[in-house]
Amino acid sequence: MKEQKNWAYGVEINGIGTIFYGRDYFARDGIVNPVSATPYTKEEIAAILKNAADGAEGYTACLPENAVLGMNGFWYDAAGAAAITSHADPLTQGADGVFKTAEGKEVAAPIAK
Repeated sequence: MKEQKNWAYGVEINGIGTIFYGRDYFARDGIVNPVSATPYTKEEIAAILKNAADGAEGYTACLPENAVLGMNGFWYDAAGAAAITSHADPLTQGADGVFKTAEGKEVAAPIAK
């Protein structure tokens, strides 16, 4: 079987469900574990990479090459993922996958399916 170029590993967060973080997310320095709000250790990242390569639960390979963040069936590229994760105000995700502020300002749109 040909190795999938892009993959994502899902992290389940209480009250939110599973958020899928793409390969490129784990390639960055200083990334934070969304469950513990502390930076991942090199050992934790190595375990995630191994599990993803082994096709463990929470792993998916069916995603766009430029997908970095996946939520509720929608995928976001690096710019969209950064806009979502770095935004200070609470955001809502619409049925179309677009994230907006309480005032209705669009923050990030998903990658076209």
